[in-house]
Amino acid sequence: MSEAFPQNLSRTRSSLAAWMMVLMILFALLHGTGTGLPAWPAGVAAWLAGAALWPRLDSKQRRFCLILAGFGVATLIAALVRGGAPAWSGLLTQNTALLAMLASVGFLQLISIDGGGRGTLPTGRSAQLQTLAGVHVLGAVINMSVVFIMAERMAGKAGLSRTQASVLTRGFLLGAMWSPFFAAMAVVLTYSPGASLIQVAMAGLPLALIVLVWSAWDLPRDPTVGLAGFVGYPMRLYSLWLPLVLSLVVAAGYFFLPSWSPLSIISAAALAVSLVSVEVTVGRAEAAERIVGHAGRRLPAMSGEMLLFLAAGVFATGLQALMNTIPGWTPFDAFGPFEAAVTLACMMILAGLGIHAVVSIVIASAWLLPLNPDPQLLAMVFLMAWGVGLSINPMAGVHLSLQGRFGLSAVVQTRSNYRYCLGGFVICVGWLYLVSYLRGIA
Repeated sequence: MSEAFPQNLSRTRSSLAAWMMVLMILFALLHGTGTGLPAWPAGVAAWLAGAALWPRLDSKQRRFCLILAGFGVATLIAALVRGGAPAWSGLLTQNTALLAMLASVGFLQLISIDGGGRGTLPTGRSAQLQTLAGVHVLGAVINMSVVFIMAERMAGKAGLSRTQASVLTRGFLLGAMWSPFFAAMAVVLTYSPGASLIQVAMAGLPLALIVLVWSAWDLPRDPTVGLAGFVGYPMRLYSLWLPLVLSLVVAAGYFFLPSWSPLSIISAAALAVSLVSVEVTVGRAEAAERIVGHAGRRLPAMSGEMLLFLAAGVFATGLQALMNTIPGWTPFDAFGPFEAAVTLACMMILAGLGIHAVVSIVIASAWLLPLNPDPQLLAMVFLMAWGVGLSINPMAGVHLSLQGRFGLSAVVQTRSNYRYCLGGFVICVGWLYLVSYLRGIA
């Protein structure tokens, strides 16, 4: 794994981080599949990887992680002062399964999905719709790498336009509504205990399609975005085999392996499909070389996600400990559709101010869990805040990445999504009332 290592990281640190992340995946899988292995070994491996990767963060990432972890330490101290008994194991276990899933899903990048890699690029309204649907389906499985694959092809010599960026970011983020391979789903299953992966995905998929339709209708009518001369990405049916196969494997695992945790099923499915596909495509010897190269190069490249979720775990552990010392206080008396809508509105406002959904989800979870909310309703609120709310968050990873690669201001990108986000919020509120009615929630 020392053959290739990310920029700004020494060979030794890169190799250590890669091996620790491999151990993190292995230990988390063993824990989640019911072998009896405790969760803390995966947490130790994750923190060792995080320590090795710390120099790779830029100043803004370091500052944010330090602030987040600092708040966590402060709340832990406050809880101790108030006589609380923090669950110290949470510092090692809070987000370990989530990180293992993200690292496992990253191996899907080994599979080529560029079935439309050659030929003339489509233009006009049909190209816009084709690109919006394509980035949604493929991004829901392979995550942000698909955005770059498509953006690089679409940009050409003229660069990426604000319209193209809006299509890519909206379609990609909506994958959070239902995809088990999205970071959002892992966060939601962690902070909405009792939520069912299958039920959440089945409720989120039709909502994502409705919001996609709204986005498709809104784009050419929004004067800040427009449609003139739109150059899209050429999608092919070949590219759709991966989402289909992965969905079938996850569904089979959920049905035949009920004792496995949902995140372990997702991790195992992503790893299995990735490794088998590469071996079938290029042969065992080259497949082994690519897999080792990916582990050495791409796993350490997850430094931002690693440190963010480790810091969020500290914050969550401290906040939960502090809330346990303040019995009787909750933001609402109950959690129904109205309270869900108010929570969603607050989370979207925080998103517009640059607060990531991970932070608002941790806070909302600590405040709302004492109400014993319906886990599916709470999960839907969190997914909506991620899938729609991050479209107006200038600090969202997808906006910052496009800014760094193509020079598009993250702030300007988010301004193009204000009207879309407002319409998406209205649709989401209606969906919350529908879900509440169907589940018998007053």
